[in-house]
This record gives sequence, structure tokens and C-alpha cells, in this order.
Amino acid sequence: MSARPIAWCVAAALTCATWAAPPSVVVARPDHGDVGVDPGLREIRIEFDQAMSIAGQSLCGGGSSFPTLTDKPRWERGADGTMRVLVLPVKLEPEHEYTLSVNCPAANNCRSAAGEPAEITPIWFRTGRAGGASPPGPTPDENREAIIALRRAIDGRYSYRDLRVKDWDARFDAWREKLENAPTRGAFARTAARLLMAAEDPHVSLRVGEAVVGTVRGGPRANVDFSRVDKIVPGLKWKNKAVATGTLEDGVGYLAITSWSPESVDPVLAVLDGWRTSPGIIIDVRANGGGDELAARSVAARFASRPAVYSKHQFRQGDGFGPVVDRVLEPAPVEARFTGKVVVLMGPACMSSCESFLLMMRHGANAPLVGARSRGSSGNPKPVALGNGVSVILPTWRDMLPDETLLEGRGVEPDLVVEVTPTTDAVLQAGLRLLRR
Repeated sequence: MSARPIAWCVAAALTCATWAAPPSVVVARPDHGDVGVDPGLREIRIEFDQAMSIAGQSLCGGGSSFPTLTDKPRWERGADGTMRVLVLPVKLEPEHEYTLSVNCPAANNCRSAAGEPAEITPIWFRTGRAGGASPPGPTPDENREAIIALRRAIDGRYSYRDLRVKDWDARFDAWREKLENAPTRGAFARTAARLLMAAEDPHVSLRVGEAVVGTVRGGPRANVDFSRVDKIVPGLKWKNKAVATGTLEDGVGYLAITSWSPESVDPVLAVLDGWRTSPGIIIDVRANGGGDELAARSVAARFASRPAVYSKHQFRQGDGFGPVVDRVLEPAPVEARFTGKVVVLMGPACMSSCESFLLMMRHGANAPLVGARSRGSSGNPKPVALGNGVSVILPTWRDMLPDETLLEGRGVEPDLVVEVTPTTDAVLQAGLRLLRR
């Protein structure tokens, strides 16, 4: 989405406090994930599951991907007679991608009649050629087959099926009618996401074409504020969106890696090549939520002196699991290794492949970990097509520590726990003290 956060926002003067359930989008037309939408469509209609306040709305987005509004959004009555349908008069271009969001972190004026902000709900769609008709939604029969496929995938593919949900029959019974009657693929995916929400697993999601629907609302905040890092590390510079570097007065290098994407590896390795004679390096992954474990391994290999088992896993196979498999960190060639001191900063936003990196650095590089416990979530997720245009993404393995303790829900404990402070970066300062000592 564009950097411009709000394309349209009408402030609502709502002060009512309530414990009611937040409103959720039932269906949108066009809906999330729709492709081939008729560009002649003149309205986007978004229906909520309860009566809404007509005092305001927040529709977030910007730039060319936000639909051109031809008039102010308005509220209309739903089938039950309450104001629950938000209508956006628009002009759409043919063969164009559009993105908007009902509410967002910066604005939440789509609220229920009781004053509760609606769930943040993205809507992505692509128009087709001029004169084309929008594709039909799934039929109830297609949805029923998709429910069977979803249940089969949970039972036979989901590695954490029994970890947090003890009665999947009850979950499916509670949501079956809404799933069967979902008029769009986006509506089916959002409903399935609510069914799967009880798993509390950020690696579980639904996909409608190129659009994704998550099953977890929010997550732990990273224990890092780079504006504070900038005050401690002179000349902090971002190589790209995922890599930042700086050098302190005594020659200690600071390296922040916010994602284990393949694109982050080359800049990181180039920085490490230039720091061969540095007295020490701080590696900051507190804002890193994972990515490609092979990318993380190629960086950790620069600090390893010997092969080391850093994690284990076993894949789901029907009602059981396959054999336990060791994951081993192999050291880089001697001439490419960094042999000085290294400290890794971590926190609750670290998960998945970033947790693997933490374990690589602990067991393969003997590097101390400083900060707070990681999130504890890793699953090697894979897609399963449900047959109605929706796919479910499910974890397929159980990730484990080297002693075969389950990582899920546990996380990686730091060697030195440091609490966040309101005015300075106490974690970075503690890491520097440990490195220099």
C-alpha cells in the first residue's frame, strides 16, 4: 500500500466504552481476492455483522491502488433493517489492482452502534477487461466440499492439531452454516479464519488467489525502537528495508536484520566481509519475524567454528508423525568466518526462521542472546487447495529445540533477560556492555 496512510477518513466523535464484540466484515462486493471484477462497477459494498454507527468511517489506503471515489461513502440498511452496509461510490479502471482496508492502526472510525471499532479488514481485488462480467462466487455445494477438504487437512496435515484445540468437531459445527452460505471466496476465507482462530497459530492462514487472510489478530510488539538505536549507534544507515548497519566509536559493529528474506543475505555478508578485524559485532534481530531459514543459516555459518545441531523437527503423517530429523549448522570456510566477539539481541517479535537463527547462534557460534523470550512459533507451512478457490496454509512439522522440547508456545529463552525501558534502548546497551566485557 502507499505510504499515504488514509485515503478517506471521516472522524467520528464516539466516546462510548463497551465490551461488545468488535464488528467484522461479513461480505464485500467486490471481495478480498476477487479477480476479473467488472470495471464498470460503480459501487463497493461492505456489509458488517452488526448495526454500525453512521457517525464516521475509516477507509485506509492510498495512491493508484486505492479506488477513485466519486462521492462520499454512505451507510445503508441491511436485510435486518439496521445500518450495517458501507457503500463506496467509485470509478474503477480495467485490468487494475485495488487495495483498501476497513480501519487500520492509524484510524478506526468504522465502529459499531455501541462504539466498538471494527476489525481491521483488508480488501484486495483486480478488475478485468472493459465490458467483462465479474466472476460468480462459490455455490453452497462447492463450499460444503471445501469444508470437508478443510477438515481433512486439519486432521491429516496440521502438525499442531491437538496443541490448543481439543474439540475440532465443535469448532466446525459452530461455523458450518456460515461457511456453507458464504457468497464470496473472501467471505468463506474470513469465516474459515474465525474457525481456525482458536489454534492461536500465526502460521495458519487462508489464501484467495493472491490475497491472504490471517487467523491471528496482531502479535507481540518488537522490543526495539530504531529511533533510539540511532542515538546510540553513530551513522546508522539502512542498506535496504531489512538491513541496517553502523559502527560505534570503539569499532564495534552494529547490524540489524529485520527479515530473513533471500534479498537480505548479500548485503549482510558484504558487511561482515568488511568487519573481519572488528573487535565485536552486535546482531539485532528484535524486529525479525522470520522468512527463509536457509538465508538465516548462510549468515550464522559465518560465526560457527564446528558443525552443530541447532534444531530438530518431525513432519505430520496422517494421525502420527515421521522420524525426528536433526537440522545442522555447517560452518563457513575458515577464510570467511568472523572469529571475534558477537552478541545477538532478541525479543518477543522473533519467530519462525528467526528463532532458528537464535538457536544457530547459541549452539553453533556460542553467541550470548540478550533481550526477551521469542514468540515460540514455527511450522513449515504448506498450502492445501479446498476446491472452491480458497486454500488453507497449515504448518506441517513440529519444530523442536536440540533436546527435542517443542518450540511452539515456548520460544527461545535469552541468556540475559533485559526489560524494556521507556526512554532508552536498555537491551542494546546491555548487549554492548556484555560484548565489551
